[in-house]
Amino acid sequence: MHRLTTQHHAKRIVGGTAAFITALAMAALPLPAQDVIELPAADRRLDADFEEIYKLGALDGRGWETFGNIVGVGFDGAGNLYIFDSGAVRIYVVDQQGNLVRQFIGEGEGPGEFGGNYAAGMDFAVMRDSRVAVYDIGRMAFALFDATGEFERTVPLVGPQTHTPMIGGIQAFPGMERVLSTTEVSYLRRTEPGPDDESSVPSFRYVLSYGLSGDQVRLDSVAAGWRPSGDPEAFKPPLAAGVLPSGAVVYTDSSAYAIKFAVPSGGVTRILTRPFQPRRVTEAMKAAELERRLERLGDGGGDPMRQRMIEFRRGQIEAMEFFDEVPVVLALKTSWEGTIWVWHRGDEGTEGSRIDLITPEGRYLGTFAPGSTAMPSAFGPDGLVAFVETDDLDVPYVVVKRLPDGMR
Repeated sequence: MHRLTTQHHAKRIVGGTAAFITALAMAALPLPAQDVIELPAADRRLDADFEEIYKLGALDGRGWETFGNIVGVGFDGAGNLYIFDSGAVRIYVVDQQGNLVRQFIGEGEGPGEFGGNYAAGMDFAVMRDSRVAVYDIGRMAFALFDATGEFERTVPLVGPQTHTPMIGGIQAFPGMERVLSTTEVSYLRRTEPGPDDESSVPSFRYVLSYGLSGDQVRLDSVAAGWRPSGDPEAFKPPLAAGVLPSGAVVYTDSSAYAIKFAVPSGGVTRILTRPFQPRRVTEAMKAAELERRLERLGDGGGDPMRQRMIEFRRGQIEAMEFFDEVPVVLALKTSWEGTIWVWHRGDEGTEGSRIDLITPEGRYLGTFAPGSTAMPSAFGPDGLVAFVETDDLDVPYVVVKRLPDGMR
């Protein structure tokens, strides 16, 4: 069981593999003083009636606007929206009226092109100066594009390539050629671990950033987040992080409501809490979670290869471990102005999940009621937010809205 941890450290690493990361567990830095701030227990209701600016995506829409699989969206400093469609292996850029400005990247083997088989596992970040960084899992590198969409260069991860980083989301640091991994980074091992391979069971879940200004990626650990014993798959507390305008990072890693502020190479300086208790996982919860995951697998549609993959995954699900608590916090994101959005559950007996807004200084602004709004998929300047949604036919579309001044 785990509710709140405060032991964290950070260290710079040159290289990009789990072998280097494991060394961090042996090199904790002195901990700075930490302020623990208790936020109000009672919710202050916020109105989620945001102004809609435009909507993109339809089965019968403009050619470029019929999206296949939207893996990410982002804004630049001019308020232009970038949409990464892995189905088309394309990034579309639209202005504040929803008009197409340009499109770039494509499928192929040349500079600025990507393998279609890897596109669904890629991600990207838009910088405020309109430059773009794309994580290319196929090459284990970041591809950089200039403000016009022209390919600039590739920045590779280096070191013994025994692992492939699976990066589930990245966010650009303001004014820097650096991106933050906003979720836990996992690794696909290319070789089986030996009996003396200490990296096979990491001690922490690291909040990682990637420096892209040199000839190779400079990997840094902003903080070492807590890892549950046994590394359970179901009900595992998420590791989620976001960048603040100051360059500091906020993240969550525990089953409790504990939002942690960390400065690069300086450790945790502040923790925000609300008095919501994690719920105990029951046998009924385990059975329902197993059923839900197995139903999502489908039957493979007659494709032998897909059927074998489904059977493999079925075995993993049926053997998966469960964490003993249902975590309070589900996700965390930060806006351009630094407002922290925390998606969380309430106490036992309360229905639905809600979203808190907290200033970058740690002041509680209020809470959106369950069902009143989803977490934005991307934040932009002047209160712009984008939501990626699907219609009744599972066709993806994007809605852009504007937040009022007090919520930015």
